[in-house]
Amino acid sequence: MNPAVIILDMAKGYGWKPGSYGYEMVANVRRLKDAAYNAGAPVIHVNSMRRETDQVGEWSRVMMKEGTDALDVIPELQPVDRDTLVYKRYLSGFSHNDLDYVLRTMKRDAVVIAGASTDNTVLWTAADAFQLRYKVAVVEDCTMVHREDEPPEVKEYALRIVRNVLHSDVLPLDEAIARFLS
Repeated sequence: MNPAVIILDMAKGYGWKPGSYGYEMVANVRRLKDAAYNAGAPVIHVNSMRRETDQVGEWSRVMMKEGTDALDVIPELQPVDRDTLVYKRYLSGFSHNDLDYVLRTMKRDAVVIAGASTDNTVLWTAADAFQLRYKVAVVEDCTMVHREDEPPEVKEYALRIVRNVLHSDVLPLDEAIARFLS
């Protein structure tokens, strides 16, 4: 098995700052990234990007605008000079971009997924990876629902879909590292 680590939507435009909602997850994602480096596995950051022509609502309220530093990976996950950066155009990390091509040219057959939001980008990315025939693992303590007002069970419902419908792994960080990055 040849895994790649995919880190979803850990960009400045999503408000990742010390003390912000969900921020405690950032240290876990850093551990995952470092474990990938130690194992020689590639790290791929996949962040949203919007253009004014996308017609995604009131442009002044759009967060992830092309050409802004909102798209930059947060400082805690720097440097990214060894990593690959891919911009997704919609919900899935595979949406309207070359992520599948990047993984296949790297000869990767498994993805270890982290980031936000569990019930959105993580779930859709896991589903597309499964349908594209990758082995899928979602690192449960490296994901979170990025909307504070959602009840806690929303995350578990998304992870149940990954387990039961996608027949994929949902693992705690230490187990994911041991199984995929050792």
